[in-house]
Amino acid sequence: MRVREMSWTDLVGTEPTRRLPSDPLPAWPLLTMLWGFPLMWVLGLTVVPGAVTMAVVMLGFMLVRRYALWVPGVGALVGLCLWMAASAVMIDTGPRMLGFGFRLAIMSFVAIAFVYTVAARTRLTRRRLVHGLTFLWFFVIVGGVLGMLLPGTRLTTPVGMLLPASISGNSYVRDLFFPPFAEVQHPWGAPEPFVRPSAPFPYANSWGVAILVLTPIALACFMMTRSWLLRCAIIVGAGVMIFPAMATSNRGMFAALALAGAYVLVRYALRDRAAPVITLTLLGLAAGGVLVWQGLFTQFEVRQEYGQSNGARFTLYAETIQRTLASPLLGYGAPRPSAEQALSVGTQGYIWTLMFSFGFVGLALFLAFLWGSTWRTRYCRDDVDVALHATLVVSSLAIIVYGLDIIQLLAIALVAAILLRRRYGLDDDD
Repeated sequence: MRVREMSWTDLVGTEPTRRLPSDPLPAWPLLTMLWGFPLMWVLGLTVVPGAVTMAVVMLGFMLVRRYALWVPGVGALVGLCLWMAASAVMIDTGPRMLGFGFRLAIMSFVAIAFVYTVAARTRLTRRRLVHGLTFLWFFVIVGGVLGMLLPGTRLTTPVGMLLPASISGNSYVRDLFFPPFAEVQHPWGAPEPFVRPSAPFPYANSWGVAILVLTPIALACFMMTRSWLLRCAIIVGAGVMIFPAMATSNRGMFAALALAGAYVLVRYALRDRAAPVITLTLLGLAAGGVLVWQGLFTQFEVRQEYGQSNGARFTLYAETIQRTLASPLLGYGAPRPSAEQALSVGTQGYIWTLMFSFGFVGLALFLAFLWGSTWRTRYCRDDVDVALHATLVVSSLAIIVYGLDIIQLLAIALVAAILLRRRYGLDDDD
């Protein structure tokens, strides 16, 4: 498949021109979202106006300089955003329209960031993006520690305080602008509450999927940096990560991390990279030993005994499929209450959210982007690319049982952009 480098007018049908813009696209709009995310979270600005503003800025730069780069995956993401917008006609209440607006804003930002990252390849280098995403990995770990230390705390953001009660009273909005540091669950019969760290996300599962998406990127950062200080920080971060990860009792997260580790080890072994294979194997065995010693499997058993999450999930998935068949094209615009249990239909996995909210077409477009990017970039040029590709591999499976928030979606899109640039010879080894 050919990659077309083109001016903005080329996107509407004129003959493509092979050129770089005379004034390269700046890196700061996207790097602001990566390095500025902690401050935006504290202020309540992560999606509105943070992501929305940066999306407008990036789109403005591409329009003014009449430059973009069309690679496989762009059409699927842009098409998904348009299809999501069309699904707005299925929204039946104001609160659901509000949630729909947030989801559309997030996906639009991610799509624009993907296109912008490919186009701004001279300034948004692989190194700068990997460092920025690794910084987010550190921040997610810090959030997990805060969730363990202050489980009953909710962050009160300035933006949240400005919202009218009619809006902030919505549970989804409340979790966005007054996020809890941890999910404290009280299942009936459990000997004690389950305290599951979640910050900087509203839900513990979101914390878990952020860890499994960002940890391979942190490994890539370790492989590419020459700074021993940064390497030591990554090792310490990985050690600290074990404790909030255990507190979440998130079986899928641990299984996905094990899969990512096995995938990287096999790929490195096939490349005859003995040193990283031995090092990662020893670190993995040490981490596994600590987890078993700390009683991880006992935690799994206790939570499964009182939570009964598997049965609830399978029942919800069956209902999601049945109800989507009644509106297979546009879906319902947003999740809705289940007729059989307390959970909402269109939750407990991103593919189910897409299927129920935006129909089978919306789901197909997202899978075309994610699974297509994962397949196209399977041939990695170096060790760093192998670690980055593990993010796409585990994400391709994790979406079956986990939802994706703005950070997870952005990380996936940026990794896909990096690897696609390199797949089509548009990037160097930096």
